[in-house]
Amino acid sequence: MKTVKSLLIAGALTFPVITITAPEAKADLMVCNNSAAKAYVAKAWYSKKGWVASGWTHVFPNECETILFGDMRYNSAYVYAANYEWKPWKFLQKKYRAARFCVTQSPFFMKNANGRCSTKMIQKQFYRFRSDRGYDYRLNLK
Repeated sequence: MKTVKSLLIAGALTFPVITITAPEAKADLMVCNNSAAKAYVAKAWYSKKGWVASGWTHVFPNECETILFGDMRYNSAYVYAANYEWKPWKFLQKKYRAARFCVTQSPFFMKNANGRCSTKMIQKQFYRFRSDRGYDYRLNLK
């Protein structure tokens, strides 16, 4: 019996140890369109070299689109949404701090987006959103 216990202990010690770690929490920024019209969404975020803005993500009626990927717990993002007539969209959430960023009506990607706009660009008021919980943040358009 003593030999069997020794063999079991020796055998157990030779099995590899498997550890399971939970994936790091992420907090992507998602926009959901709860209306009957298509929404056009631009976003701005801070990178290591300054503010970056880009647009336009089309969010179709009754659909959601992830517009920023990554950890939103420590980063603020600013969002602007408009309809096809360029009228600003209303967010169902309470509006937070606002900031102005440059945009164009055609698709764009701009570094130093909080500076002066070129003649082909216009400034729009974006609203700040941030996930303090570490989960995906969902903005709802009405």
